[in-house]
Amino acid sequence: MTFRTKLALSFTLLFAAIFCITGIVVYYFSERYTKNEFHERLHDRAHIAAQLYLDEDELSPKMMQRVREQYTKSLPEEQVHIYDSTRQPAFKLGEIDLVGLDDNFDRLDEKGFIEFTTNKRQWVGWKFDDNQGQFYVLVSAEDLYGQSKLVNLGRVLLISFLGSLALVIMGGRVFTRQVVQPINDIVWEVNKIRASNLHLRLKEQGRRDEIGNLVHTFNKMLNRLEMSFEMQKNFISNASHELRNPITAISGEIEVTLSKKRSPEEYIQSLESMQRETERLKKLTSDLLGLAQTGFDGDTMPEEQLRIDEVLMECLSDVRFAYPEQAINLDLQQMPSEAGALEISGNKSLLQIAVTNILENAIKFSNGDEVTIYLAANEQGAKLIVKDKGIGIPEQEQPHIFQTFYRATNARSHQGSGIGLSLTEKIMKLHDGSIEVASAEGSGTQVTLYFPGKV
Repeated sequence: MTFRTKLALSFTLLFAAIFCITGIVVYYFSERYTKNEFHERLHDRAHIAAQLYLDEDELSPKMMQRVREQYTKSLPEEQVHIYDSTRQPAFKLGEIDLVGLDDNFDRLDEKGFIEFTTNKRQWVGWKFDDNQGQFYVLVSAEDLYGQSKLVNLGRVLLISFLGSLALVIMGGRVFTRQVVQPINDIVWEVNKIRASNLHLRLKEQGRRDEIGNLVHTFNKMLNRLEMSFEMQKNFISNASHELRNPITAISGEIEVTLSKKRSPEEYIQSLESMQRETERLKKLTSDLLGLAQTGFDGDTMPEEQLRIDEVLMECLSDVRFAYPEQAINLDLQQMPSEAGALEISGNKSLLQIAVTNILENAIKFSNGDEVTIYLAANEQGAKLIVKDKGIGIPEQEQPHIFQTFYRATNARSHQGSGIGLSLTEKIMKLHDGSIEVASAEGSGTQVTLYFPGKV
């Protein structure tokens, strides 16, 4: 059974139950009202009968005439029974004999008034005191008109129920089609997405309901999948090429050095060249491993509560040790008064890689000029700004700076692998943060890392 059929069936059954209960309640109270209203009329008839047959000597001729006129307006199948104090018939109008008279007389003696029903005939009884003694007045009739109204009401309710049920079934099909249509649209769009076109996304129409939340969540999943696929594709296609260069250089240097005997100075020079290539290979391998690590799912990535200023200080200490001659200015004037504003949630090792990459890039391309670091934070999160006065990035090449292994034309004379910014961007995305780069060729570069606040 499809979801649409289940929804339509549930909607129909719910309406049927509500309408059925409503119909039963309406019929029940209508029947109660009809019965009580007829009992009231029987009360009046019993009172009139008592006046007509027992109070004739006490009423004026004019009043007696009014009583007779009222009495002539009898109820359907009306029966009147009057008994004296000895429980003997004093007056009887009708041919129906009442069974269990003694029980009714006992109840009248106890309560003075009774109501009961026998064979669809409603009865009322009064214990009436007169100057001639005590009398028992029993009046009955059949509420043919009321029963007819109840039958008609039941028929109307049944027809209304069946007609409304048919309308609900048709309306339910239209309603469920409208409800399920967005889901069908999502299924249709999802079926178009393949590994070759992971850039496609479901259309988000600004809906703030469960469907909109589903579309947004699915698009976020596609973002993670696309990033993972791109990482794997880039890693496979480019890693071998990038790793081959330093290995080839080391192998060639060894081959040239061993081709003949050389002086100690030449051996030292060759070893220094191999050391540089080894350091390059080490850095490239570390970056590639970090790039592969960012392929982890954000839900399984180990996280902890960190202070961004402590992460920065650790990274800054390592960078200063590696570049002791570099002038670095740390500006903490925008630091918050409460230390809690500096706390973020994330993976410490990955965040250290991201911050270190930005610091090393600023130093590498600053040409020895001072590098300035700003750190600010508030309730929404923290912001780290690294600014240099170096070579900058050509404007036409800035849209490509986050591509793995991409290097700007004016940066190719500097040592590097082209992984740093791409790796940092992926790490920031894993932490629901972001990175912004503002640069002008020949004037320097400013990189801003945004970290969300502690969850």
